Amino acid sequence: MKDFTLRKGFLACKSGTSSLFKGFVMLVVLMLMTTSSAMAQEAKFEVIDGFRYLLDSDTKTATLVPKTDGKYSGDIIIPEKVKGNDGVEYVVASLGASCFEGCTGLTSITIPSSVTSLGGNCFEDCSGLTSITIPSSVTSLGDHCFPGCSGLTSITIPSSVTSLGDGCFQDCSGLTSITIPSSVTSLGDYCFWNCSGLTSITIPSSVTSLGDFCFQGCSGLISITIPSSVTSLGGNCFLNCSGLTSITIPSSVTSLGYKCFKDCKNLETVYFKGKKCNSNYKILYIPTTCIIKVPAEYLQDYKNAFGSDYQYIYAWNPGEAGEDNKPVTQCSTPSISYESGKLMFACETAGAKYHYTITDTDIKSDALSENGEVSLSAAYNISVYATADGYKASDKAEATLYWVNANLDTSTNINMVRTRGVVASAHDGIITLSGLDNGEVVKFYAADGKYLGSSVAANGAASFAVNESLVIAKVGKDSIKIAVK
Repeated sequence: MKDFTLRKGFLACKSGTSSLFKGFVMLVVLMLMTTSSAMAQEAKFEVIDGFRYLLDSDTKTATLVPKTDGKYSGDIIIPEKVKGNDGVEYVVASLGASCFEGCTGLTSITIPSSVTSLGGNCFEDCSGLTSITIPSSVTSLGDHCFPGCSGLTSITIPSSVTSLGDGCFQDCSGLTSITIPSSVTSLGDYCFWNCSGLTSITIPSSVTSLGDFCFQGCSGLISITIPSSVTSLGGNCFLNCSGLTSITIPSSVTSLGYKCFKDCKNLETVYFKGKKCNSNYKILYIPTTCIIKVPAEYLQDYKNAFGSDYQYIYAWNPGEAGEDNKPVTQCSTPSISYESGKLMFACETAGAKYHYTITDTDIKSDALSENGEVSLSAAYNISVYATADGYKASDKAEATLYWVNANLDTSTNINMVRTRGVVASAHDGIITLSGLDNGEVVKFYAADGKYLGSSVAANGAASFAVNESLVIAKVGKDSIKIAVK
């Protein structure tokens, strides 16, 4: 194995490397030196009018960076442009990472409209800073941008900003109000951690997630509105929000983080507007004395998820406080039909889901046959109700699926048996049969054999109004007995 060592900037080989290889190595080294030199020409540090900048000669932009001989202090006005020692004019485009970190003597700052970004830890521990205006040119606030700015009482975030980074306002204990624009889509981890002076906050409908520990220690927070755009609340999101008395979780939320409400000791009421999204709600650490209101159709699901320690779980009533403060309407009753060999449910309520039961007295699981024969039924009883987020469960619909044109007695291969499914249902004195051929005639008879009339199938279904409690429908050669409710 060859042993290579670096000597005076050149790679030397101790064991007879060929001249060709040496030439190649020298070429690589020269290329690296040239690249480094070019990079050094593109970016350089300069102190201009008391500010230290990183100047990029390629883009003609300047980044304000920390001082090396002390801290910035007093009332600062950052210029929009600066002239370097090379006579070139540079646009001040950003405030670099940790630019003003630890500048406790900084009292105010004016940021020019040329700045598009505030770097990470930009104003960390600027405890003397009482107010700041962020220009609309800024599109991003770096992680931990304002942590420890305990003197900051208010701040307006422009609509150009799309996200608040991790720890953005962490430990801003003097912050009492903040306006979050509708351009922001997420609040990062620890975003408002220990902002004990914050009493209320409105989260815009553009936000989709609240990060871990987002509002931890916001002990002054009395109320908060979570918009229906939010899909997840991070772990420990409201940890130790001791002033919070009630909160509404919209139906859009599909994920609730661990210890989300731990030490919210004054929490009295929690409204859940949608179906449960966690299998175990004990992990949320909601006080067991808290009244929990949930949609009526999911009441048992929530009781199972919370467990026996929670005794105050109720269905919330129409007009009660909630996400939209609207009464809970009921899902429309679903219809039952048979189309193209498939049993179908339909409901007028958007986003409905169907809970169905199909029973047959002849078909059983784990049954015993003494002689090897199994009796097959020609009818299945069907019941179904619909649910949807934000709605009460629908009334139950019932129907019977009949197998007609079947010849199970003579065939030895059930796969070769010609069968056709017809669903019969009755509601408010109207009998409906689906699964028919268009133009097919269905005749109706009373239980005593009296002919009542007929109906011609259209769009696969035929309907007929009757006054009898029991009706016989004749489909081809097959008769179907229908109980009318």
